[in-house]
Amino acid sequence: MSGSSHLPAARPSVAFWVYGCRLNQAEAAAWQAALAEQGFPAAPKESAEVVCVHSCAVTEPAAHEVLKALRAFRTRRPGVKIILSGCAAKLLPPGVADLCLPHERKSEWVAAVLAFLGASGAAPAPVFLPRLKTRASLVVQDGCDQFCAYCIVPHLRGAPVSEPLPALLKRAEALFAAGYREITLTGCHLALYRDPVSGADFTELLRRLCDVRGEGRFRISSVEPCILNDADWIRLIAASGGRLCAFLHLPVQTVSDALLRRMGRRYTAADLHRVFDFIGETLPLCGLSADWIAGLPGETEADAAASQAFLSAYPFTGAHIFPYSRRPGTPAAAFPNQVPQHLIHARAAQLTHAAEETRRRVLPRFLNRPLTVIPERMRGGAWEGWSAERLRCRLTGAAERGKPMVFHPTRIEGECLC
Repeated sequence: MSGSSHLPAARPSVAFWVYGCRLNQAEAAAWQAALAEQGFPAAPKESAEVVCVHSCAVTEPAAHEVLKALRAFRTRRPGVKIILSGCAAKLLPPGVADLCLPHERKSEWVAAVLAFLGASGAAPAPVFLPRLKTRASLVVQDGCDQFCAYCIVPHLRGAPVSEPLPALLKRAEALFAAGYREITLTGCHLALYRDPVSGADFTELLRRLCDVRGEGRFRISSVEPCILNDADWIRLIAASGGRLCAFLHLPVQTVSDALLRRMGRRYTAADLHRVFDFIGETLPLCGLSADWIAGLPGETEADAAASQAFLSAYPFTGAHIFPYSRRPGTPAAAFPNQVPQHLIHARAAQLTHAAEETRRRVLPRFLNRPLTVIPERMRGGAWEGWSAERLRCRLTGAAERGKPMVFHPTRIEGECLC
């Protein structure tokens, strides 16, 4: 009998279909690499034998989008095996996927998928996954125990769990050694980071990351306004010499004290003004972005106007505007004075307009100044990339994909500094 019968069986092709936040993107990338190590080749989802869907449910429309897409995909490709994970895995009806792995089973995702696919015994040769991106993500923690009244995420992702600080330093060094020049620090609630052994907080993690060997920079994905009361934390970014990107994204949500209290947020409008004033003094040319929720239960016209005024008063270069989504199981879903849908969307449009006007007013500040840009893609005969301030730049002259360069923009074309 030929010895070929003892060779490992070929693995089915796998596609990843990822919704939602950077944390989801980072988790899915790690799982894809793990399957590649086990010999599973990657393929587009329209031809793959197995499709791994990492879902989002931060809003009701997000969860509905996943369900609608899966049903349509199942109709189009009835024979494909679907593996569902992520925040929507607990919420979607049975039968939408062949294997469902909610967040409490995240740590066993790889083992569960290998078992489901019958991938026992020796693996074929690992599949090489080319580095398609210039930026990497580093998951530093997961989970949240803040239970803001409007938010479903703590019910889905569970209590905070932080990665050990030594392991994070080692992973960051390895990512720089692999050629990545930007690492985005990702988590469900970064301000809750605590090293399991030493108790080091997020600020200390940043200090230690600044000393990691390798060429590159770190970007903070999003951080709650409460942590920015630590002035040393903001000064650390300013003094890092570009090691920490001069970019801050804060989930502000609203500047109404009444709504902040009602929604269980841990800061006041005065706190926000103090924080943003200090950012302006310490990082006068940073990229600044925020999350806003339009139409929280009980929001008045005055509340909505206050948020719009705040957006206009500070130098925001970006904003994410979310119409309030009523989520069953959250306290806010049962609150009185729910805002009608037409008003929610009208206020979201007003916030969007205020954000766009502020961005147009602020972008000229960055002209004729040195910006460190990482070229990512060629478009229309010119390289495009992102500056440390999270500004999209169209570069002139020679550039190399993934290699940071200093760029002096002289004009603005649409959304790009040129």
